[in-house]
Amino acid sequence: MENWSVEQVCNWLKQRNLGELVPKFREEEVSGAALLALNDRMVQQLVKKIGHQAVLMDLIKKYHQQKSGLDSLTGCCETTSQKFPEVISGATDRQMLNSSGHVEQKKYLCSSENEKGLIDHRVLKQKKNVKSFFARHKMLQWTSSYDLPDFPYDVKCVLAEKKCPDHSMRIRIIEFLQADMTKYLEGSLYPNSQQYNVVVSALLQAYPFLDEDGNGFLLWKRALKDRFKYVRRPIEDDEQVLRNKCKFGHRRGQTRKSPFAENKLGDVQVQIEEEPAYLKGSTMDLHIKWLKQEYMKTQRNWKEVDNKMNVTIDIRRKMISNKAPLKDILRLFPFLRCPYQLFREFQLLTHMDIYKKTVGILEIYSENILSLYVVRNNPINIMLQENLKQHTEEDVLKYMKMTAACLLLPDVFGDDSSLFVAVNEEVKAVTPVLEVKNPFNVNSCEFALYVEREELAQLDDCTMALAALVAAFHVFDIPCPKRIHRTLKFLESLVFEVRNP
Repeated sequence: MENWSVEQVCNWLKQRNLGELVPKFREEEVSGAALLALNDRMVQQLVKKIGHQAVLMDLIKKYHQQKSGLDSLTGCCETTSQKFPEVISGATDRQMLNSSGHVEQKKYLCSSENEKGLIDHRVLKQKKNVKSFFARHKMLQWTSSYDLPDFPYDVKCVLAEKKCPDHSMRIRIIEFLQADMTKYLEGSLYPNSQQYNVVVSALLQAYPFLDEDGNGFLLWKRALKDRFKYVRRPIEDDEQVLRNKCKFGHRRGQTRKSPFAENKLGDVQVQIEEEPAYLKGSTMDLHIKWLKQEYMKTQRNWKEVDNKMNVTIDIRRKMISNKAPLKDILRLFPFLRCPYQLFREFQLLTHMDIYKKTVGILEIYSENILSLYVVRNNPINIMLQENLKQHTEEDVLKYMKMTAACLLLPDVFGDDSSLFVAVNEEVKAVTPVLEVKNPFNVNSCEFALYVEREELAQLDDCTMALAALVAAFHVFDIPCPKRIHRTLKFLESLVFEVRNP
């Protein structure tokens, strides 16, 4: 890095998702040597955003640590080659003994006994250091020199149109990237996180239109990791299963039974209240299995569902923080599809009643929103005025106004309404979005919450829909798209009472 030119530094910034800093670094002519000489004060002058400052300083610090580690390992290698040339050349202890005479063999064995195996331990440690040095150096080369593969003709044609590919073409791209990474890794099916980041960054840098609403990086990385998981999935025969059971403490041909498995359901329920908040193993499996079975019933024991969801919250939060696929989370915890449990999860995390807060927001602000000039000629407002003439009941009129205020919120703040609600249209965004059909028809209106273009929950009215939308971003830890940021920030400031709006 000390010998890098300004352009090489700029390319390095782009690979680390710091492309915004490139113009300033070009203007100040920051070469590799200057980059490594930056201190905190210089970084603050060069970089405006605190997040970018932290990332840049961390990258420079890690480079210095790696360099010092490589220098020390190189010194170890030179010392090892002087002291133990046979080790570096690959000779074994047996070859060393055979190549020496009888006196030397006896002296070598005596010294080994006197030092209680100290020399052997040192030799093995030096071997390990040399291997890890070359493995780390090879990984650094891989991440700094990766180029996208030459995609097949049909993939090139789709990418040339600069439109987001459909599902089948996405799979083709992911399969091709996975095969190319495997070639780079010389057959290994276990890339590390840095290598995933490099490949996805290279893809989005070459084809920026694949970064949908700023969430493309996470989606493509998740798809690539899932592809590797699918490829390396082992198919174990009975003998291999038995060997694994023996290896991990099971008796041959038998499985370890949980004490809970022999108890009756009533006994299990009594013990649940005494369990700690974070459970593992067979006990947790029982909770999740019960939740799945209960979700399939028409008459549900909601009190017990609340207890089970309380007990398993740490597992869910760990999965969500590790960016587990949403379908896997919903498969284990299907009650998150129910608006009541979604609101309850939000309350467990924030100690706020999101539904009650949303009711107050729409009641207070609906009249003000509908009177604004910016929404006066909006199709939704025009549709509302036409429907208001057909009804005289006070409750119906209030409901219609609250529904219109909910749907018009993005237009008030100049945001992209397609990332907030789809009215009588197909949902296109992957982030949480509301789908509304016949919004002002009291008898046939429908509300639904979509996440990743799949329906998550059916909702009763506009208040529940708005509360579910805000809750979904927090519960599933989904980044807010920039083009809807102001609307959600306004709602969050009212829900959390951050400031006086």
